[in-house]
Parts: sequence; C-alpha cells; structure tokens
Amino acid sequence: EYSVAAQIWKYSSVDMCELAMNSVIQSGFEAEVKRHWIGREYLETGQTEVHKTNVPLSRLKYRSSTLEQEHAIIAKMTATGSDVLNPAK
Repeated sequence: EYSVAAQIWKYSSVDMCELAMNSVIQSGFEAEVKRHWIGREYLETGQTEVHKTNVPLSRLKYRSSTLEQEHAIIAKMTATGSDVLNPAK
C-alpha cells in the first residue's frame, strides 16, 4: 500500500516517513510500542524523535503550527456564531 501511494501521488521519502509515523500514531498499538517506534514523549509533547521517524523537526513544527491556526479559526467561527457554509444566515 505504501509503495502504491508513493507511485500514485509521487510522495518523497520524507512524505512516506511522515505517513508511516502518522500510521503508528493512529494505530491500535499500545502506547509503549508507539514510544519504541516514534519516541518516548510523543504523547506528552506531540513531537516524535527525528532519528526514529526520519521526519524533520521543521515539518513537525509546520504541521503543529497549521493545526493551531485551524483550531483558532474554528474557535473564532464558533464564538461569533458564523456559518461558514451559509454566510447569508
């Protein structure tokens, strides 16, 4: 499945490493298994260990920053009662 995804969507090796890392995070493995594969403090900090995942810290920071921005937008829209899908309301 990973090789098909890499070929179809032209993923780089870093993209594939990020996909594998996210697969581990989303998996049903016990937390201790996840810690072994992606980093001891992935739950506490949301950060994985670069030497284990091969996902650069800059990419992880970008993803975290983007998620924070999306949460802020959602919070703002919720607080103001805006209807993004139907602005005429």
